[in-house]
Amino acid sequence: MKIVDSSVLKEWYDSEYSACNNGALFGELREEFKQFLSTLPDGPGDALELGCGDGRNLTALARKGYSLSGVDMVDSTVQSRQLNPWLKDLNFQQADILTYEPLREGYDVLVCSEVLHFFNKDELQTVMAKIIGAVKPGGYIFLDLLSDLSRYFQASGEPFIWDKEAGLSVLDSEGLFDAWLGDFDIYASRHFFDKQSWPLSDSANLPIAPYTWQGTYVSVCARKRK
Repeated sequence: MKIVDSSVLKEWYDSEYSACNNGALFGELREEFKQFLSTLPDGPGDALELGCGDGRNLTALARKGYSLSGVDMVDSTVQSRQLNPWLKDLNFQQADILTYEPLREGYDVLVCSEVLHFFNKDELQTVMAKIIGAVKPGGYIFLDLLSDLSRYFQASGEPFIWDKEAGLSVLDSEGLFDAWLGDFDIYASRHFFDKQSWPLSDSANLPIAPYTWQGTYVSVCARKRK
């Protein structure tokens, strides 16, 4: 099993977002997030997404009347902020989620999707403490963990892992959410198998060869008790 230095992810994503000239790298909303949206009251309110990508989820929250803040390790909205009118007032910050400090009890809605599987178990504890503390009493949260994950290079079929990730099973992820969200009421949970080939754009000169990954997302929708 090949081990790949996860520091190349920043270069990879920076190239992908820069090459996506329509500002929409990730396409349509996932069904789990649509379900979450259907449970949210309309704004006004403050919404934060950690690992916001091209702003796909934030756009949907803006349509419901929320003010937007987004954080990502690269300038992931470099194109979409210019092209997507729903993101024109986005408060975007380029930062590492591990060192970023969100406003305590500052958000009515917090989203962290398709991100948490990049952290090892100790880092997950650090990140989750920040996430839980940033949600207002009565606020809503959407989280997912990509579990039972495998990857392989497309040309050779060789499997690989990043040097820094938790490597969680579906049961692991379910248990972690139960442990982390003791101050929340989990009102929806869903499993979703996904398989994707990367890159998603026509970006050239990427730091590693194209690869395919597959795994099962474990997602939760929850509300913090008042």
